Amino acid sequence: MAYGKERAMLHALSVGLGGDPVDERQLRYVYEPELKAFPTLALAIGLTDDAGYLHDERIGIDFTRMLHGQTGLRWHKPLAAAAEMTSRFAVESVTDRGLDKGAVLRFNRTLRDRASGDLIVTETGVYMLRGNGGFSPGTGTAGPSTAPAPVPPTPCSQSVELATLPQSALLYRLAAGDSTGLHASPTLARQAGFERPVLQGGCSFGVTAHGLISMLCDYDGDRLLAMDARFTSPVFPGDRLKVEVWLTGPGKAAFRTTSLPRGVVVLDNGSCEFEAS
Repeated sequence: MAYGKERAMLHALSVGLGGDPVDERQLRYVYEPELKAFPTLALAIGLTDDAGYLHDERIGIDFTRMLHGQTGLRWHKPLAAAAEMTSRFAVESVTDRGLDKGAVLRFNRTLRDRASGDLIVTETGVYMLRGNGGFSPGTGTAGPSTAPAPVPPTPCSQSVELATLPQSALLYRLAAGDSTGLHASPTLARQAGFERPVLQGGCSFGVTAHGLISMLCDYDGDRLLAMDARFTSPVFPGDRLKVEVWLTGPGKAAFRTTSLPRGVVVLDNGSCEFEAS
């Protein structure tokens, strides 16, 4: 799998970089001179290399009712602005929660530089298969919890508000090579139970990373080392998001993201590691 500078810039634009056209720190992700890849590009590349088998009709996953439940990224080395990578996707477990509750699929994925073999990123995550429960009668459990620690009950250390664009989902699907219609078609979104197309979980995760890097890393994405969060409510393109941060130790923080128009938490139980200045 290869990606170029245009794809890296498209991903950065989809998660809000370049919103301030005179901020040189943001422009480094969306303008060719000294271009850097924004870290969450890792979620948007390599998805079809070997995870495509999940879309095989014989497996039976109901994609119209599948939701991203949790994502974690650990960056072992910074992503290049353009590169050839090898993506390897593995299913860790599929747990039946019952006929009316669906199933939980846990996975991990690695991204390696194709030439050197160096490990660049490790991804872990959970998909909620809302239309696929009941295949193992008598279980009805969710399996072991992978949720990060709750955010502290005290006031946050700092926060930032970031806008998403009405066309954010359309931009992100191009950066990610996403061929599903849930994030573009109002008809398909309604069939899946949403009033209108929703933002991809990877995009809302990227917007949240944008907030973390602006507050904790002075817009230097190479200083973000790890990030993990649960998706607790859908984000609609155009929502304004508030990212709150609690410093929990040297180079460690908890975070939470809220949709301000609807007053609902959309990413929760967030934790991250970063290089302190």
